[in-house]
Amino acid sequence: MRKFVIALAALAAILAAAPAYAVFPEKNIDFIIPFGPGGGFDRTVRLIAPFMEKHLPNKVEVLPKNVAGAGGMRGMTTVYRAKPDGYAIAIANMPGAALPSVLGEPVEYDVHKFTWIARLATAEYIMAASPKSGIKSVADLKTLGHPVKFTATDVASTSYTSTVIMAAVMGFPVKHLVGYTGSTEFIVAAVRGDGEATVAPVASLRQFLQSGDLIPILTTEEKSSLPNIPTVASVGYPELTGLAVDRYVVGPPGLPAAIARALSDALTKAMANPELVAAAEKAKEPFAGLGLSEAKASAEKSIALYSKYKDALAKKE
Repeated sequence: MRKFVIALAALAAILAAAPAYAVFPEKNIDFIIPFGPGGGFDRTVRLIAPFMEKHLPNKVEVLPKNVAGAGGMRGMTTVYRAKPDGYAIAIANMPGAALPSVLGEPVEYDVHKFTWIARLATAEYIMAASPKSGIKSVADLKTLGHPVKFTATDVASTSYTSTVIMAAVMGFPVKHLVGYTGSTEFIVAAVRGDGEATVAPVASLRQFLQSGDLIPILTTEEKSSLPNIPTVASVGYPELTGLAVDRYVVGPPGLPAAIARALSDALTKAMANPELVAAAEKAKEPFAGLGLSEAKASAEKSIALYSKYKDALAKKE
């Protein structure tokens, strides 16, 4: 009898010490969007949240929550400071979320310490020129005789960042025209000839290329999704292949592996759901999913690329 009591006590001790995440999730999950309602990141989270719920180990709700401010840093700081229990995750803009840490700017999180749960989407870039500029190739950028005027929203934007990196790698001078309020505005500015060229995601430029309002120079896609547009690799700059704006899902530092895996599995299974795939295509917010280890590797590769050109990015000219 005494041995039986001791065995029961030992079992009770083991159960008491068992990790709380063994039954994760036990309550609703906040899916933080570091931007205001209505944008692409907001739409992506609201599309995937109800499908993610279907693939979690327990039945709970995934609640989109806008935490805007400071160019996305407020929302990222919120999840960084959250308890590492899986009940607060965030969609992260890459490179936007990484640049402050890369450039050593004051920010209340370390991008290297987030738990990278999944990648939801990626959008490679196209560089395009105004027909009025006379630019049709990388060679033209280098022999124009003056810094090429590129349009963008501001010096923290993905368009600006990608332009800086491309100019540094390809070796052409650039003058940034910033201050536009959104992607449509800076693209139309290039069409008008206010600037000579611009860089934007493929989907954002597609209609302007098809109409002939802009002349394509190159794409950072591995294989061009539009006819007669050379890839960066084909013109001699393979290191720029995959340069893109990415949407990742992150959790706080120290998130237990079992919780991270449960969240990642739910997201990747959701992205394979035919109903969600169709809804995302209709909303022009297609998914390009990566699971736990692949997402971490992809994010680290991107951070390494931005870090390599941090001096050029820090100039903000």
